[in-house]
Amino acid sequence: MDGSVVVDPYKLRHWLNARKVTPDLVGAHTAVSTAVLDEILRHRSTLLPGRDAAGLADYLNITVGQLGGDDELPTVIHQTADQLKATGRTVERGGIEFYNYYTLPAPTGWIAPVILDILCPQDRLPELNNGHLEPAITVNLGPGDINGRWGDELTDATWSVLRANRDSACSWIVGDSYVEPPYCPHTYSLASGEPARILSYTTRSNLHHFTEGLNTWGEPAFARLTADLGEAPHGPALLAIELDRRGFDAQSAAEAAGIDPEGVTAYLRGRTNALDPAGITALSRCLGVDYRTLLPVHRSHDAVGKTYGSLDDSIAGIRRFRSYTVASMAASPQLPDLYGLFVLVDNRSPEFEPDLCEHGPTHYLVTEGSPLLHWTGSDGTSRSAELGVDDSLWVGACVAHGFSGQGALIKMSSGEGYSYLDRMEMTNTFRTDATLRRGRHDRIGWGDQESAG
Repeated sequence: MDGSVVVDPYKLRHWLNARKVTPDLVGAHTAVSTAVLDEILRHRSTLLPGRDAAGLADYLNITVGQLGGDDELPTVIHQTADQLKATGRTVERGGIEFYNYYTLPAPTGWIAPVILDILCPQDRLPELNNGHLEPAITVNLGPGDINGRWGDELTDATWSVLRANRDSACSWIVGDSYVEPPYCPHTYSLASGEPARILSYTTRSNLHHFTEGLNTWGEPAFARLTADLGEAPHGPALLAIELDRRGFDAQSAAEAAGIDPEGVTAYLRGRTNALDPAGITALSRCLGVDYRTLLPVHRSHDAVGKTYGSLDDSIAGIRRFRSYTVASMAASPQLPDLYGLFVLVDNRSPEFEPDLCEHGPTHYLVTEGSPLLHWTGSDGTSRSAELGVDDSLWVGACVAHGFSGQGALIKMSSGEGYSYLDRMEMTNTFRTDATLRRGRHDRIGWGDQESAG
């Protein structure tokens, strides 16, 4: 690659965090030294020789400048246990080997789940990290219990045990799970002399592009943004913003919507029950606002923002789903793209048709047995692959697939490529089907340059 490439320090830092690698690790595996990386991270932008930038991008599994987004996505990426092991790297913290990291498959430039060997011993309080923008879903893979820490001061919310399952009758439900919000400090240590590991998926944050843009804002504008939104934006704060943008106050908006002005005023002051759904809908229709942004937010998390899913909760939720037995992992309405499922496969029928098709990409890790994967390729042909323990998969959105034979898997959702925000937007789009069909591989001009006749 010729020429020089401008490297943005904010993007570099993001990908170092997302890939769970340090400047020292990058310096040891690329032509870009740790000193140069530190220089980049201290400045607003830095020129790198093209060849060095390409090597850095390759190590971080991204394209230079993320300009390769037009490549066709695969339907399935299968990574064997040996290939998973080959991704291993050790990260030190507090002067000791703290974790071994292993990366599951994902398309180039996408964030993939990781497996962590927990190396910090039980007799040591594990050092906290600083958190990262990406929210995460995490499950204890066992065989031992794990201490989880999420804050400096140790409380019930910041210090607890993630249990491993020791019940052989339902061993496919491997352990406790939880969901954590952005920038939640977290760390782990062994809870006994038994080894243990976790599977964790840190999905791309829905605020990723917005927070990147905030780096270009002036300080007064950013201060106003945070003051208007408050600690946790909800209906009243968002309604006040929309009223200002559209030139309404509470009185004139209520009159235009045909509702009680006192109710609107009380709602803006934080009394969310002052407007019923009919009143909110009337206001939103008058203002041209998506009414769902003005509805009360139902939160489900502890004092540090995490949502816990215990082993007992998962076992209590065991159920049949199509040809499988499944149980849920932790889930939070604040992070609807982050969810997990324990899947037991027990289907020896010689005739099998794929019976799963997810509206969003999906990650799988085989935890027991040797199930057989079936899927429909991009050319419409039926395909299959034998799987073993610690084999892992990435399956694209709306790709028909399924599993036969005997075994168990952990399924984790992916928040990239096709998220709940996309589905929300599609519910607002006029003639969604026609829009999607026109937007895919669109080669038609809009008409401005077409000749008459």
